[in-house]
Amino acid sequence: MNTKPIPIIITLAAAFISCVISIIQRVELSVFVSRLLIVVIIFLFMGTVIKMILDYAFRELEPAESLDEEPQDISSVLAEDEIEEEDQMNSEDVASGPEEGL
Repeated sequence: MNTKPIPIIITLAAAFISCVISIIQRVELSVFVSRLLIVVIIFLFMGTVIKMILDYAFRELEPAESLDEEPQDISSVLAEDEIEEEDQMNSEDVASGPEEGL
């Protein structure tokens, strides 16, 4: 899941609400700016914490194998296994070799 924009969205929504409330209350510019700065800092921190929690939760839920890999045909997998077994058997026969001198 793409959680990158979550802190930004939360911060912008809180800043918008803070601006609307400050405009309705007709506060002075210095109070307006200080409120906005405090709200942005607090909600940016909260959004980052929420993003970290979501990243951790979705990391636990992701499947172990990637879905981008192409599925293999079972017959080709079985054929590869049989070839590997034959190679191992041939290498064991060559390694033991004929015993001379008995």
